[in-house]
Amino acid sequence: MSRAGYEAFSGFCDLYLAILQTMLFLVIWDIFFRLERGKREAIFAGILAAVNVFMRLCPHVPGLGRYVASAAIVLTYCHIRCRGCLKKAVFTMLLFYNFHGMSFLVASSIYQFIMDEMLGSLDVQDAAYMFQLYRKLLIGQGCILLIYMLAFSFAAWILKKMIKSPLSMNWQDTVFLSVLNVVGSMLVWMVTDLLMVPMEQEIFCLFTQKREMVWRIPMIAVLLCAGEISAVYIFRKYKELQDEREKHFVEEQQTNALKRRLEEAEHFYGSIRKVRHEMKNHMANIKGLVAGEKYGEVETYIEKLDATIQELDYKFSTGNAVTDVIINDKYRRAAAVGITCRVKFEYRETDTVSAFDLGIILNNLLDNAIEACEKLEQEKRHISLTLKRKSHFLLIEVENNFDGKLEWREGERFPATTKQDGRPGILPEHGIGLKNVWDVAERYLGSMDVKAEGEVFRVTVMLQQGERCR
Repeated sequence: MSRAGYEAFSGFCDLYLAILQTMLFLVIWDIFFRLERGKREAIFAGILAAVNVFMRLCPHVPGLGRYVASAAIVLTYCHIRCRGCLKKAVFTMLLFYNFHGMSFLVASSIYQFIMDEMLGSLDVQDAAYMFQLYRKLLIGQGCILLIYMLAFSFAAWILKKMIKSPLSMNWQDTVFLSVLNVVGSMLVWMVTDLLMVPMEQEIFCLFTQKREMVWRIPMIAVLLCAGEISAVYIFRKYKELQDEREKHFVEEQQTNALKRRLEEAEHFYGSIRKVRHEMKNHMANIKGLVAGEKYGEVETYIEKLDATIQELDYKFSTGNAVTDVIINDKYRRAAAVGITCRVKFEYRETDTVSAFDLGIILNNLLDNAIEACEKLEQEKRHISLTLKRKSHFLLIEVENNFDGKLEWREGERFPATTKQDGRPGILPEHGIGLKNVWDVAERYLGSMDVKAEGEVFRVTVMLQQGERCR
């Protein structure tokens, strides 16, 4: 093995390492962002790999320059393709740098141990000394690449097993999860600076002068990686518990709301039965007043009776007691604040979608629509509710005017909503109502589409008819 052959192999190793690092970064990126394997993702991966390879092959470009260039590409891609996920992109890059640095420290320590064993057996007086030297250096470079790849891949494999779905993050989460990443990167810089330090008469070699560092440094690297993975695991469990608590809270609120609606329905029909029962007495009273020629009192009596009947009358009849109560209750609430409503909703006996689930959808969508309209001028307050049938699907569409302002939170599928609670100020619900509607749609193998065009907000829920999908 000649010096030229060794240098050629070293150049190949640099090229291979650049491509390997890009691939490993994409593995980490996929864990948190779930690449769609489309054309855009292929372009992103190709550009990142090309820049990494080009800058590694340039002898005058420092390692920091490569990291800055790669980070610029990643953040630009994130801004274009994954809007609102900058916080998670920053964390993903810092995590990659940490895993990369820790894997490098482990590989370097094992490499130093292997090289000490192999070079210690060489005889300087041997005629084939240089050949043996370059051959062992070549083996050492292959070992360091292999160990680096295995160490990084093992950490990424644990992370992938642990993260089943993408996580949403805010800046507070990013800072909390990135502390160990920053500490790990600083440790790598420090150890790299101390590996070989030129002195006046000699060169200080860390692993030669401090033999215990051969096992202490990789041990620290492994503990830092384990600590970061543990932090991510704790964060994931916290998110799951938070989602579960939110889900139970929403279900409880929706169940209580529907119970109240059913109680109102029961009270309403009880009032109807009472009026029907008393109708004979009312007719007898009217006949008595007419017989006594007390026509003024008859008119007053009939007006009061008509007002009672009007209170019990439903403006919209949908074909189902639950949806009747909910829609008419929301209509009365809307009419009280000057909102005009257009309703085209008919529930048929052949419909297999549960009225309870329809009640959850109507409660949330109409509440959101009313609260959005309350913020507008009187003449702009409009709500439209429509139920359509297409093949074996039910399409529920609620359209309303709003002030044109939406708040989209990172990692959320739908915009946040706000609800008044009778006290000063507004309480943020963070889109909980829309999430609950989405959960119902998923149970019926359907979907929910949210669109905002100018000052018109439209939500369309598609539910599949047929066998209940529970």
